[in-house]
Order: sequence, then C-alpha cells, then structure tokens
Amino acid sequence: MSGKTREQIIHEIETHIANIGGNFQEWFLSVSDKPKNALFNVHGLRSSGDAWIARKAKDDLQAWDVEEYFRTVRKTRGARGETSLDHIYVYAYRMKPHTKP
Repeated sequence: MSGKTREQIIHEIETHIANIGGNFQEWFLSVSDKPKNALFNVHGLRSSGDAWIARKAKDDLQAWDVEEYFRTVRKTRGARGETSLDHIYVYAYRMKPHTKP
C-alpha cells in the first residue's frame, strides 16, 4: 500500500475532524511508525467510543509536514517528536479526560 501526499492527508484529516465535530484544539496529532500502538497503548484510547484517524504518508518528510501544518496552522495539540525514517504514519484523536494527553 503506497502512502498519500501531504495534501491528501491534510484534506482527509480536516474532513474527518469536521464530520466528528469539535474544534482543532480538542485534537492531538502526531507521527509514528506504529499508530495503533501509539493511540491505544501510549495515549489510552478505548477501542470503542473514541474518535481517531491514521494515514500513511509517502515518506517521513511528508508526514512531518502534515504534523507541522496542524500544530502551527490548525493549532492541534502535539509536540514535534524525534524524526525517524520509519515515522510515516500521521495519526490524530479527539482528546478526552481518559486520554494522555
């Protein structure tokens, strides 16, 4: 499965957030090599009832560009992590009291 471009991922995540509701500041977005592990084991999402999305980028640079766009333009939560060639998945979730953060 080939990855998506920066523009495709931004569009899909913006559409997802618009459909779920809430403002961008209620969402956390980051980049990982294992998005489901990050979502469910690191951030504590529940398998049902929590809103999330993950997309595979063409490469790590496109993934980090998406992360920077959402962090600086849309003001989602999330901090720039360590860059890695394996980190090609962009993920986002709507924060709730039980998620970290």
